[in-house]
Formats: sequence, C-alpha cells, structure tokens
Amino acid sequence: MTATPNAIPAGGPADVQVDPQRRRRRKALALLLLLLALMLLIGLFIWYLLFRQPIPLPVIPVDPLPAYATSIYGVSDPSGVAVTASGDRIYVAETGGDRVVRIFSAGGAELGVLRPPDTTGPEHAPVYVALHPTTGDVYVTDRPTGAINVYDREGTYLREFRPEGVTGVWQPIGLHVDAAANVYVTDVSDEHRVVKFDTSGALVHTFGMEDGLNFPNGVAVDADGRVYVTDSNNGRLLVYAADGALVATIGRGAGIGNLGLPRGIAIDGQGRVFIVDSSGQGVTVYATLEDGAATPEYLGFFGGQGFADGQFSFPMGVAVDERGRVYVADTSNDRVQVWSY
Repeated sequence: MTATPNAIPAGGPADVQVDPQRRRRRKALALLLLLLALMLLIGLFIWYLLFRQPIPLPVIPVDPLPAYATSIYGVSDPSGVAVTASGDRIYVAETGGDRVVRIFSAGGAELGVLRPPDTTGPEHAPVYVALHPTTGDVYVTDRPTGAINVYDREGTYLREFRPEGVTGVWQPIGLHVDAAANVYVTDVSDEHRVVKFDTSGALVHTFGMEDGLNFPNGVAVDADGRVYVTDSNNGRLLVYAADGALVATIGRGAGIGNLGLPRGIAIDGQGRVFIVDSSGQGVTVYATLEDGAATPEYLGFFGGQGFADGQFSFPMGVAVDERGRVYVADTSNDRVQVWSY
C-alpha cells in the first residue's frame, strides 16, 4: 500500500502549523505595547524635568463613615475607652460591676485589669482613659476621689498624677494626652473648665469658664494643636486655639450636623473628629477645622438606637487606632463596638 503524503504516522507528534500572518500580527502588537510603554516613561521623565514633582493622580474618594465590624463583651456599663496605635490593646473603663479598667486584645480576649490603688478607702469610679504617646502609660480619671491614676501598659499601678496650681474643688472627667505629653483635663466641679498641664503636672493654663461650659466631657487635640471640647449639658462642641481662644462652635439642635448630648471625642490620623452623642444614640463625624473656617465640616453620622449589631444604647466613650478602626463604649448594652474603614 502506498502511504498518503500528508498522513501523520501512528504515535508521532502532529506538526502544528502556525499561520505566518497571525505570527506577524502578534509581533506587531507586542512591538506596539513596548513602544507605548517607552513613550510613557519618556513622558514621565520630561514632566519631572519640567516641574520637579510627580504627576498628579486622580483622587480616590474615601468613605467618610466606617462600617460595623464586631463587638467586645465582658464589661459592665463601659464609659471611657482608649486603644494603642496598633490596636493590640484596648482599655475600657467600667463604671458598673467591679468599677475597674479592663484590658482586651484586638480579638476581644481579656488580658488584665487596672485596679484603683486603694480599694478600702473612698468609693472609686473610673470614667475616661487616655494613653501616653511614648511610654504607653495609662491615665484614668476617678471622679469620686478627684484623682487621675497612672498605670503601666500591663496594668501595674504607678502613681497618681498630681496637678499643681489648681485652685478650688477638683473633679476630673475628660482626659487627653497630646503628642508632646501635655495633659488636658475637663473639670466638672463648680468651675466647669478645661485645664492643661505639662508632663510633670505643672499648670500651663485654664480656659473655657468664660464660655459658659456646663459639664464639659470629652477633650481631644488635633494635629495643629487645636483643642476640641464636648460641652455636654449645653449640647455643643467648642474648638479652641492652642492658647485657649475660642475659634469655632457647633451647637445643639435637631438638624443635620447638630448635637444633642455630646460625650466622648476622638480624632484620627486622617483628620476626622468622632463625637459620641448619647441622646442621638450614635457617633457624629466631622472634619478637623480648616484655617479660616467658621465651623468643622459635617461628614455624617453612624449608629441608631437599639441592641442589635451597629446600634447603641446611651454610648459614652470613643477611641481610634492607626488601622482605621473606631471603638465606641456602648454603655447600656455592656459592650464596646468596633467599626472599621
């Protein structure tokens, strides 16, 4: 039998023929892509030589409000909350139950307890918590005793922060330690004021009395040194310059961006101001004050009344970490809610 010239021998590989025209098209496309990439690199180089700055890229919009992530249980009537920058330790002041400050891990496991130095003396009640920016020491206001107790990161009691130069009755509530380790305290004694101390406890200055503060609660400092104070019983947010001069106010009201009963406050690294509104049952978010602006820009509100995930019952404290997480003391629901960007 004569073999067919085009037959493929049994068991042998097929000789796959590639269309020469298709091969040329592929080479041309690859060459075109290389040419475009080269032109882009040349364009970037010329832009840099002309302007000495990177090419502006389109701004990616950022959601101004976080989303509910999880909750931490095991606290009774939590009030103040503070968190490390990495979020690995969460400190929660418990005004009910044992009246201590509990330490939780990022996953919600209890790691330790900060107890008052003398449990046989006057009745204690921790209210707000703040962290020293470099040492990690934990500052806790104890309103009934008029003390600010200081602990190390692990919960060991170190000392009492003793302010110098303060006159009159002293009832510390709100608390913040800024980047320079200055300590800001809201005092709800007859004075109703904000007091700033240096790291040694020496009085720097006092402000807010002339503005009619009534139960000033939370206090926080932004990157420009402005001081934000929640004037709780007046339903206001007051913004002060570093020297104590009043520069902006947000008032009480039922409209969008107004406040009801503002309590805790925190400012994150993105310039967002979080204010817990106990009567509004959630958190109102603003941008930090722009130079020359009459009031901080309103960004939105999250929460709502209830006991389900993402709902609050008379919340009080708030804290933020560097991972874009917001921690809210959901007081009457006996938990800390974690929201995340």
